[in-house]
Amino acid sequence: MPELPDVEVFRRYMNATALSKKIIKTQVFETDLLEDVSAAQLARRMTNSQFNQTKRHGKYLFARVSGGDWLILHFGMTGFLEYFKHTNGTPEHARMLLHFKNGFALAYICQRKLGKIGWTGDISEYLKIHDLGPDAFSDELDEENFKDLIHGNRGTIKSRLMNQSIIAGLGNIYTDEILFQAGVHPETSLDALKDEDQFGLFYQMKRILDLAIEKKVDPEMFPVDTLLPNREEGHQCPKCGGKIKKIKVGGRSAFFCEKHQKPPA
Repeated sequence: MPELPDVEVFRRYMNATALSKKIIKTQVFETDLLEDVSAAQLARRMTNSQFNQTKRHGKYLFARVSGGDWLILHFGMTGFLEYFKHTNGTPEHARMLLHFKNGFALAYICQRKLGKIGWTGDISEYLKIHDLGPDAFSDELDEENFKDLIHGNRGTIKSRLMNQSIIAGLGNIYTDEILFQAGVHPETSLDALKDEDQFGLFYQMKRILDLAIEKKVDPEMFPVDTLLPNREEGHQCPKCGGKIKKIKVGGRSAFFCEKHQKPPA
């Protein structure tokens, strides 16, 4: 599933390709993905306008249309963007196409149709309605705020980090990487976390998200001591030589090193 780093890469890709280009036609091929807007409304609002700004919050991408409102894209399990010359044919699984005056188009592609295409006039209100916590990569989320957010008497740290109403943007893959780098077992209870654990998690969260964005979320470009290129049960841990194990935490898969991520007492 696209997580915060993936969506930030999509945002920068959109800035480099689709910003400030006149939209001459809007096509929606999967109306079930629309949220708070109809296909006709979307076409009317988008056509003959252009994008002049983008923002991202967690796993959501917001693109401001010249009229002042925002197109919202959520990528579900398999979504991404593709900017292409229209004469080359429509990409497979395109659910929305925005045609530009320059002969190119931007496709919102979502194979499993689990994404969302929405519309809002107020991002802050949208985040409140959808109960989204602070963005994990935002400068506004500092160490003290992070500690307050993950504090609790019940639950595991992996589930807490993945809760979008607590911190927005982290999913299964990068939560595992953060825990791996911090040396914290995914089943560690919140009340068992020490101060050094909390600091390590905060530091690694910021570092890993920055690294993933820098490497354009390509696991082959990650350093050798990261989990992501070795995220398979039975692989050797690249940090300490232990074995990578897989368990279920809160109904989700968790990969970790059985040696340097000690199980909770």
